[in-house]
Amino acid sequence: MVHERRLRVGVVGTSWWAELEHLPGLASRADVELSGLCGRDPTRLSAVAARHGIPETYTDWRELLSHGRLDAVVISTPNHLHREQALAAVEAGLHVICEKPLALTLAQAREMADRAARAGVRTLVFFTHRTIAASEHARRLVRQGLLGRPLQVCASYFTNSHLRPGKKPGWRMQRALAGTGVLGDIGSHLVDLLRSWLGDFTRVSAQWLTATRERDGVATDADEQVSFLAELACGAQAVVCASKLAAGRGNLQRVEILGTEGSLVWEAEPGLDATWEGRLWLGRPASTRLEPVPLPPELCQGLDRSDPQLNRNEAYRRLTDPFFAAVRDGGPVTPDFTDGAAVQAVLDAVAESAERHTWVNVPGCGGAGHVC
Repeated sequence: MVHERRLRVGVVGTSWWAELEHLPGLASRADVELSGLCGRDPTRLSAVAARHGIPETYTDWRELLSHGRLDAVVISTPNHLHREQALAAVEAGLHVICEKPLALTLAQAREMADRAARAGVRTLVFFTHRTIAASEHARRLVRQGLLGRPLQVCASYFTNSHLRPGKKPGWRMQRALAGTGVLGDIGSHLVDLLRSWLGDFTRVSAQWLTATRERDGVATDADEQVSFLAELACGAQAVVCASKLAAGRGNLQRVEILGTEGSLVWEAEPGLDATWEGRLWLGRPASTRLEPVPLPPELCQGLDRSDPQLNRNEAYRRLTDPFFAAVRDGGPVTPDFTDGAAVQAVLDAVAESAERHTWVNVPGCGGAGHVC
């Protein structure tokens, strides 16, 4: 019985991200047996499996799904592979954790969500920044009505990664493989956080930029910078900016929410901050200063240690706890494939708006977003 043993989990993908996030995160879970790994390069596959003590390796993900005797699979592959791999896993009755963004298009994401729901399997989209202590506290405060009626949101995510000397071309720089560039890669985090705090997006007006269209002879057509206006179902207006062309920025995320009874500023630089706590400030109508907001100790516990990997592993467990609990006992998971499809609806609308230079309505998707 699944309740009486550790869950067997396989991972598809051997990238640096899988080694930094998924493999140590899964290994840190007492209820999981990391039993299979799939990668295209046999040499790298063998080395990664040896470093993480994974007993079974596969160069074909189909063999991992069919012969790995798994309960669940983690899909940590380029975006254009998500749909096929996730649907095959669902068809095999496996529960699925998938990297973000969920798919290349809303149509794909909706198909994945619908098929998973019909199969009765649990799903999770890997929006790990929900687990930063300050972002979870911000969500609670906003939902409790601390700010009154939300009026405006300014959200940004800046990194200098595409300005670094000798930056090589990668699949995230090609729309055929990634769907979108900076929008899907880091902008999707902002969209997911704003949905979880404030509810659904209704329409957007966007622009984007690709500063370098060729690297080492390889065409790179995906966006490197994007900004868009948005209207939210709760009535708030939003300005969202994401860029990999921000000199002096490592991995900086910042959201400022203005409401009728106060304002709230959230900031974090995951992977570069000393901890996974983040920072919050609160403003009140009668004051001209922002005051730091103490974070609840229970939210910081395990995210505030001196070892960055231990903090990352704790964040991984927090995001995946509901997923593995649901695999064993049932119950809801968020963000699941339905939430991933709702985020994808915004990404598709932003991409269409940037191409057409006009306002675009966001198709309704449901999910865990709420209306203020």
